Amino acid sequence: MFARCSIGAPRSLRYASNPPSLRARARYNSTAENPKETPDVPRSRLSKRGLFVAAWTALVVVGGWQVYRYNRKSDAFVAYTLVSKEPVSSTASIFHLEPKETSSNFELYKDAWRRGIWNVHFKQPQLQIVRAYTPLPPVDESTGREKDELRFLIRKDPHGEVSSYLHRLPIGAAIEMRGPNLEYELTPDVRQVVFFAGGTGIAPALQVAHALFEGNKSEGDNKGLKKLHILWANRMREDSQGGVSDAPPEEAVPPKPTWSGLFSRPKAKVLAPRVSHDKGLIVKELDALKQKYPGQVTVEYFVNAEDTWIDEDAVFRALARFDDKAFSAGTASTPSEQKQILISGPPGFISYLAGPKEWRNGREEQGSVSRILAHAISKNPHHVKVWKI
Repeated sequence: MFARCSIGAPRSLRYASNPPSLRARARYNSTAENPKETPDVPRSRLSKRGLFVAAWTALVVVGGWQVYRYNRKSDAFVAYTLVSKEPVSSTASIFHLEPKETSSNFELYKDAWRRGIWNVHFKQPQLQIVRAYTPLPPVDESTGREKDELRFLIRKDPHGEVSSYLHRLPIGAAIEMRGPNLEYELTPDVRQVVFFAGGTGIAPALQVAHALFEGNKSEGDNKGLKKLHILWANRMREDSQGGVSDAPPEEAVPPKPTWSGLFSRPKAKVLAPRVSHDKGLIVKELDALKQKYPGQVTVEYFVNAEDTWIDEDAVFRALARFDDKAFSAGTASTPSEQKQILISGPPGFISYLAGPKEWRNGREEQGSVSRILAHAISKNPHHVKVWKI
C-alpha cells in the first residue's frame, strides 16, 4: 500500500497544487499581459501554409489521375468489330476492324504509327489468353487518307489458339483488343533502313515505311534523303504473288578469289520466276510505296519454293544500298542511329540471319549479332544499328 501511494503521489500533488481553474486563469493572464503575441498571427501563417500545401496536393492528385487515365487507355481491352476479311493466300488474310464505339484509344494508335513499330493484344475469351499482332499502316485506296480502322495481316496457324480463333470468327463478330504497345521507336535521326522481313514480318516493315516517310512531316528538306530497302522472304509464291525484285546496285557483291571455283561446285542456275499479272494485296501496297517515293523505296522478293534465299550475297547487296553521302556531318546523331538494320519474322528466320534472341533474368533480350549478317558486315563495314523485332 505504501509503495502504490508513493508512486501515485507526485501526479496527484501536481494536479492538486495547480487546479484546472487556476491553470486556465494563468493562461488567460499571460495572454492579456502580452497583447502583441496574439494567437491570430500563427493561425494565419498556418492557414496560408495549409492552403499552399492543399493546392499542391490537388495539382498532384489531378495530374496523377490524368496519367492514370492515359495509361488505362492502353491497358484496358476495347471492343472492335470485324467488318471484313481479305484473303492474301491460302493461309493468310487481312482483317479489317472498326471500333464499336467512339474511343480516344484511336488517337493513341495514330501517335504510335508516327513513332515506329507497335502491336496490340487480341484476347481469346474462351481460353483467356492474349497474343500480340502488328497492325498494317492506315490506307484508304480511294482517297489515300487515313481511316478510323485497323488492319492486320494474320496467318492461320493450326497450332495457334488465337490465330485459329480469329480465322473462325464471322463478319460482324466482336474482338477485344488492348494497346498500343510500342516495340521499337524510329527516331527522327534515321535516314536509311534495310529491313529483313519473313512472312507476316512484312507488317512491321510497312509500319517503318509509314513512320519513316510520314511520321515527321516537319522535316521536309530531309525526306529526300530517307531510303528504305525491304527484303521479303516467304515459303510459297502465293504470299507475294506478282512481286518483282528491284535491280541490285552495281558492283554490290564483293569479288571472289579467282581460285575459289577450283574448290567449290558452281551453283545451279535458278530459272527466273514467272511474272504474274495478278498481284497480291501486300505486293500492291509495296508497289504503291515505290510509286509514291520513287528511288527511296526498293523491294526484293525471296521464295523458298523457288529456291531463292536471303543468303550472304543478298545481305551484302542490301548493305551496299547504304549511301554515306546522304548523311550530314553536322548532325548530333551518330552514324549508327542514321543507318539501321531491322529484322522481323519467326524466331528461326531471325536466328538464321543474325543469331537468336537471348533470355536473361526472365526477359527476352536482343543477344549478339552473328551468323550471316555479322559476316556480311565484317566484309562491308558500316556503322549501323541492328535490331531484332
